[in-house]
Amino acid sequence: MRFPVLDGWRGLCAVFVALFHFNASGHFYLVPFVRGSYLFVDFFFVLSGFVITHAYIHRLNSTADGRNFLVRRLGRVWPLHAATLIAFIPLEIVKALAVSGETAAFTARFAPSSILSNLFLVHSLGIEDGLTWNIPSWSISAEFLAYVTFAALCLLARRTWLVTMSAVALSAAGAFVVMGWSDQYIDTSFDFGYFRCLYGFFTGHVAYRLFQAARGAGLSRLSLRCPTAGSPIAGLSEGLSLAAVIVFVATARGNALSYASPLLFGLVVWVFAFEGGVISRLLAMRPFQWLGARSYSVYMVHALVIALYEKAAVAMQRLSGQPMFIEQAADGAEDRLIFFGATWMMDLLALAYLGTVVAVASLTHRFVEIPGQSSFNALLLKRRKPAVRPATVEVA
Repeated sequence: MRFPVLDGWRGLCAVFVALFHFNASGHFYLVPFVRGSYLFVDFFFVLSGFVITHAYIHRLNSTADGRNFLVRRLGRVWPLHAATLIAFIPLEIVKALAVSGETAAFTARFAPSSILSNLFLVHSLGIEDGLTWNIPSWSISAEFLAYVTFAALCLLARRTWLVTMSAVALSAAGAFVVMGWSDQYIDTSFDFGYFRCLYGFFTGHVAYRLFQAARGAGLSRLSLRCPTAGSPIAGLSEGLSLAAVIVFVATARGNALSYASPLLFGLVVWVFAFEGGVISRLLAMRPFQWLGARSYSVYMVHALVIALYEKAAVAMQRLSGQPMFIEQAADGAEDRLIFFGATWMMDLLALAYLGTVVAVASLTHRFVEIPGQSSFNALLLKRRKPAVRPATVEVA
């Protein structure tokens, strides 16, 4: 059983995270919903916990199962992560060769010393002093470590009810660490990113267990009829959930309300998992499914595309002698924004950027994601294949 509607959600969230990170002085930049779209990272964590529980809660019964699970998950996330990390290196080489007033190449965020922690997916554990290389990849580190935690939990706890009780405890522990030590509310990444992910991932696990319980109880007997396409109550539930997400994301950025992100997103995932309303039918349409299939690529390549756009603006500034950037205050901080014309031109630039991101994501999905995942899966198949004994020649 797949959840195509949740795939549609994933695609939309990836696009809004990409738009959040693009610093161009247009109308999009100032929209409160866009400024709060970094919270969709918590949606990804919750959704991951939900679908991983659905797929593997009854399949992790031995050490071999755990190993195969982690190899498959590594094959899902690591090839594209490694490819985008490597893609930043030529940009730093160009920076080193160029004569400009930019930050020196291979320093700060792009220090070579942080390559190893990135390759081993441990850069969400506070090992580094800040975000490094491909900025969104901290969450991939946190999520893979959550996979390891989930596999260990299933193998140690054995019984499903005990796994769920432990998941509640881990979610609470993650929330406790983030609330107690993060100085950016839930917007913690390289320092306490793993604990932020634990909070969201195991909230997703609990949401799935509640979804299972609801389906088992038969929601139709309660007149909710969520599993039935076109149900009025299902449509109302989805509409209210969508409205809650919009209001929450627009108002929870940069304040303590953001701590509730995984809880709200857990509820939203639960509602849309039934796929019973009008919005679900819309998200199940081909364009959203196409985008959802490429959402991981959208998420992983957008920082690279931003770097290319910013370097193009620097080059234009040098050639024309006209400023291409301005400093603008937002959420209590000064941001360096691309700005070289009317505001509507910056809006068009933002749309062009999103188009570029989706186009590049299509390529990386086709030529990096799919082959990378297939290669890791082939390793498992090769390992499972029984050895063929050489034929013996009988001597008469």
